[in-house]
Amino acid sequence: MSSALRIVSYGLGPIGLAAARLVSTKSTLQLVGAIDVDPDKVGRDVGELLEQEAIGVSVEADAEAALTRLKPDAVIHCTSSFIPAIVEQLETAARAGVNVVSSSEELLVPDLQHGELAERIDTAAKAGGCSVLGTGVNPGFAMDLAAVIASAVAFDVQSVKCTRVVDAATRRLPLQKKVGAGLTAGEFKKQLATGKFGHIGMRESVALVARGLGFELDDIEQTVEPVIAAEDHKTPFLTVKEGQVAGIRNHGYGRAGQQTLVHLDLAMYVGAPEPRDEIVLDSTPPVHVSFPGGIAGDEATAAMLVNNVHGAVAARPGLVTALDVAPPRLAR
Repeated sequence: MSSALRIVSYGLGPIGLAAARLVSTKSTLQLVGAIDVDPDKVGRDVGELLEQEAIGVSVEADAEAALTRLKPDAVIHCTSSFIPAIVEQLETAARAGVNVVSSSEELLVPDLQHGELAERIDTAAKAGGCSVLGTGVNPGFAMDLAAVIASAVAFDVQSVKCTRVVDAATRRLPLQKKVGAGLTAGEFKKQLATGKFGHIGMRESVALVARGLGFELDDIEQTVEPVIAAEDHKTPFLTVKEGQVAGIRNHGYGRAGQQTLVHLDLAMYVGAPEPRDEIVLDSTPPVHVSFPGGIAGDEATAAMLVNNVHGAVAARPGLVTALDVAPPRLAR
């Protein structure tokens, strides 16, 4: 059996820590380092941050020094949703020749909104002989890659409809805040105008489905509206009162002429009934995939990061997408 791949966790928020915890349970992966700039975490043992025994891996702030010294096979990168905020981090990993699996939503289809930065990352990764992959559960699986994989049993596909209903009360605090739980409608509107609020990656999901199925789109559109609570709801982190925002309803559309080829429907709010994930292909033969109860977002995101490591290490050098690497499967 070959030796385990050496992994560094880069970014130790809730998802980064969940991924680090999962790596520590795998025989084919070994956590050898951790990077974060939070002064409350620097110098501490990752085991302590995971509320378990020390594992002999301390958090470092200097990414370049850590990656140069440790020479890992890959980093699991969880720092920001937005490519402009992470391009230098990715270039640092590329210079060290380290493959990257990132939770950054915009990195799912990086050239869609950031063509020049995508070229920079691609150039750096090719020069370093490593790959850079963006993945996750949404975007990354539930409303995009899963639909593409489901098409494997179809002769042809005319259109795709994906529905995701998430009770945000079951999710971590940063996500509850990201969908506006507890805000007034006016506050929600102001936050939405910043462009860094709500679900990130809807356009990228539409684009990945279209590219995966060979749809030629004329435009991609998304709409975002607040869901107003009809009654009070209390989560482990906050309270949403009747009349306040409970979360979002987010639609993504991929169109060719007057025809909608891709429709993604995301409802993510505190108290959402009947959580589920559904994929319906208008295809020959018809395909309907359902996940009753829905895919558990936080755990699934950590799993997608960890389970994509082997594929990213084996991938061609450069900036790649989920369509360029082997479909992920359970890593042992």
